[in-house]
Amino acid sequence: MPSRSSSRYAVLGILSLEPMSGYDIKKFIETSVAHFWRESYGNIYPLLNRLTDEKLVRRRTERQKGKPDRHVYSLTDRGRAAFLEWLGEPVKEDAVRSELLLKLFFGRHLEPGRLEVHLEEYRVVQTRILGALRGTREMLEAHHAEHPDLRYWMLTLRRGELVARARLQWARESLQDFRRPGNKEKES
Repeated sequence: MPSRSSSRYAVLGILSLEPMSGYDIKKFIETSVAHFWRESYGNIYPLLNRLTDEKLVRRRTERQKGKPDRHVYSLTDRGRAAFLEWLGEPVKEDAVRSELLLKLFFGRHLEPGRLEVHLEEYRVVQTRILGALRGTREMLEAHHAEHPDLRYWMLTLRRGELVARARLQWARESLQDFRRPGNKEKES
């Protein structure tokens, strides 16, 4: 049985929108689903080869003048059927992994002030993510108002915004906790 990784279905789903090269797929991910799904070039190209071997996608080569050939992938009927079948399957819960939370859990072993630095960096990143999501929302509303997938895109975007806001709030509260008199980290 072929691998059941969600990555394969992410790529099949992206190709359900239109034919793309591996580069196009990576760029699409960066500008659309990156707030909840990421893939590296190192994963995309071997995956496209496997999907081609399994006849879930087909590859055509576009010759380019003065540039390397461009390989464009499109979904086959078999690939579309596999993608639609996967969409109907029950959702598997994501595993939670957070280096920050792991360091916080063992935080008493750190030198005083180091956790505050980690939390402040995290707060800055979450602020930046929230701003990027806001920009994505504005772009989608301005340029894709009539797109049939907009409703679904906006629902995933809304979750991203809520998660970023919650993480930002948690970072602020955690920083306040560390900065409150009497709660300063103790010397080990």
